[in-house]
Formats: sequence, C-alpha cells, structure tokens
Amino acid sequence: METPLKHYEFINVRTGNAIAYVSLPADMDEAERLAALERKKTELATTNQLNFELIYWQDHERCIK
Repeated sequence: METPLKHYEFINVRTGNAIAYVSLPADMDEAERLAALERKKTELATTNQLNFELIYWQDHERCIK
C-alpha cells in the first residue's frame, strides 16, 4: 500500500515560474514538513543563485511524476 503524498511547488517570485517540485508524506509531522520545505528552499536558493526571499512554496494539487 502506497503512502499518501502531499505535493508542493517552489516558485521564483520574480518570474512566477515553478523552479522545483517536492512530494512529502501526507502524515508527516507539521514541524518536520516545514523543516523539509525550508531545507529545499535553501537548496534551491543556493543552486539557482537566488535570494532566499525570492522563493516560496505552495500546495500543488496534482501529482507530478
């Protein structure tokens, strides 16, 4: 049986483009989920040479494979 997932997309504020997607277990603890999303945001800011404040995440309703 597969674990249900919750999907998120990371958006570049300047362009409005999605720069990454991540899926996390739906039953993940709220603090763990926020920490994982912040780690991914930091990784994306570093990799894409963007200011940390120029990236945000939002729920993504459809599954990205």
